[in-house]
Amino acid sequence: MNRNQVIIGISTFLIFVSLSSLALYSQSEDNIVTGRVLTSGVTLFIEHEPVSVTIHYPVNGTTFNFNPGSQYILDLNVSASVNTSVWWYKLEDLRHLTVVNQSVVFTPNTTFVAARWTNKITVYANDTNNNTGSAYSIFEVNVPNTAPIIGAVDSQIYICEGTQLSYGFNVTDPDEDVVLVRLVNPGTFDIIPGDFHGFTFIQTFIRSGTLTKQHLGLHEEEIYAIDGVNQQNTSDNKHVNITVIEINNAPSISNISGVYTVWTEGENSNLIIQAVINDLESGSDLSSSNFTHNMSFLSGTQFFTMSQSGKAEINANSSHVGVYNLSFCATDNGLSNISPNISLCSQDGTNITACTNFSVTITEENRAPTITDYDPSTLVFNTSGSDTLSFNVTSFDPDGTVPDVYWYRDGSTRIHYSTGSLTSNISYSFGCGVEGNHTIKAEITDGLLNDSVTWNISVANVACAAGGGAVSAAGGGGGGGGGAGLCQTAWACQNWNVCQNTQGSLQQGLLGGDDYRTIKDRCDRTSLGDSSCGFQLRNCQDFNQCNSTFKQPDEITECHYTVNPSCSDSIKNCHDGLCEMLIDCGGPCGPCPTCSDRIQNQGEQGIDCGLPCPNQCLAKVPFIKRDNVRIFLLILNLILLILIIILIARVIIKYLRKRLDKSAEITDDRF
Repeated sequence: MNRNQVIIGISTFLIFVSLSSLALYSQSEDNIVTGRVLTSGVTLFIEHEPVSVTIHYPVNGTTFNFNPGSQYILDLNVSASVNTSVWWYKLEDLRHLTVVNQSVVFTPNTTFVAARWTNKITVYANDTNNNTGSAYSIFEVNVPNTAPIIGAVDSQIYICEGTQLSYGFNVTDPDEDVVLVRLVNPGTFDIIPGDFHGFTFIQTFIRSGTLTKQHLGLHEEEIYAIDGVNQQNTSDNKHVNITVIEINNAPSISNISGVYTVWTEGENSNLIIQAVINDLESGSDLSSSNFTHNMSFLSGTQFFTMSQSGKAEINANSSHVGVYNLSFCATDNGLSNISPNISLCSQDGTNITACTNFSVTITEENRAPTITDYDPSTLVFNTSGSDTLSFNVTSFDPDGTVPDVYWYRDGSTRIHYSTGSLTSNISYSFGCGVEGNHTIKAEITDGLLNDSVTWNISVANVACAAGGGAVSAAGGGGGGGGGAGLCQTAWACQNWNVCQNTQGSLQQGLLGGDDYRTIKDRCDRTSLGDSSCGFQLRNCQDFNQCNSTFKQPDEITECHYTVNPSCSDSIKNCHDGLCEMLIDCGGPCGPCPTCSDRIQNQGEQGIDCGLPCPNQCLAKVPFIKRDNVRIFLLILNLILLILIIILIARVIIKYLRKRLDKSAEITDDRF
């Protein structure tokens, strides 16, 4: 054993003794380092170092700027205090309170796609003993504001007279700003809803009320989507033609009730029936050439006729006793000018026939009809305004007549009518906001004599939800009746009138005190002085005719008054019958610059691309790429080099041949 081996042995022994002493000391000192002494030696248990995770990028509190339309790709650089076995992260969108990615396993260092606005990324790491550590970073992704974009809109929309237009289209705004969607010339049509905030994808509608004869023909409309945050230069517009197609409306027959009763003698032995007709296209003169009409007996032998003017006179006698069922029909002449697109309205525009059935009972002694059964059988009960109630009656007439049935609410308001059946039923709801004692009455009649039943109902109030409420009724048994659910208002407003001076209108007595104070307060809040404080008026209508003021828009507002409003006064105002969409553009002025007008304007970097447009400008690709040019030049040089080598080789070969030929001549001369 040499000297070095002795030293190593002694050192090993001393280390062993030191560790043993340390273990004994640790055990006696409340296990400062966990350990235990065994008879066979010393075993040490050392506490593991906690996993500490550090996010180097993205740094907490940092804002990152990106171009519109690009992916928000960021580096994810992390480290841990110990060796790790697995990494994963969770990404949250704090603006929308959503989780973008719940648990993504990754290997440092990598990249990830962030969300716009406020992000929170939490990084987790496990060490080899399955201990977990984590850290998080909250950062912002900033993208410049861009213009909203209107989606596809048909250039031509057809709608039929007598219907309501509801044409849907989309608007996108990645900024989720306030977006105002407007028609340049609202009135017959409007955008409902038209105000939005906090949406990337917007769906809205071109709406109308019921279109009538006065709305026929072409309506040229301009749709604008305006960025409500920056109304200086960010908008989009679409042009659309809306054509209202005229239809032939069927004649409407009135003044002929369901049943008539005529006695064979006495004051009721004579009956005059005068049909009344009304037609939107042909008028109401039955004797004119606009109509043809006829009356036919569906049962019984014909014993009276109807004149060209629609008048029938019945003089009954005992030979006519019985029940006669009849039909009266009128036919119009159709349209004089038929639209080539009228097939869209499920008709061809030619003549239409309308009919109404009725009955005449001839009797020697008229007997009253009777209600033989009804439901509910209890005539007094309680209900709530939101409940739908069912009512029905069964009739009998000893003379064989089928009675007409009239249904009334509160004695006088007719809610349903049925004819041609011995049973009649309705469903009815009083609606929200209705309370107190009310009645529903069913009355049957043979034309002269009646019978009825009345239900007395105590209605408990039910509060109306947003949108207001209305009663509903639906009937069956013999035709007639109708229904309506809760009525949702659909307000549309015409353009604002020209701005009037508030102070001057007050002095002339054209503006009331309440309106003056309201407008003056609004002007003060928008820093408009007395000389420029103005007000505008407009008219609004509810397309759905709910007879409610729920959510009714303002019909008076403040405005910036100027003496001669124009398209060059740097004020967004109304003049010449229309309103500007942005300052000095749209409406009565030229079109506003947009990201779809194929013009490089409003500070765009290219045609309809670059801020403020959402589309990025594509990099210009040269006709011949630089790398291709280099390859081409290299090949060309190689070809030239080869040609030069060939030429040189040919010269050398030619030279050598001449030398060889000359040497051969010298040799021949010697011999």
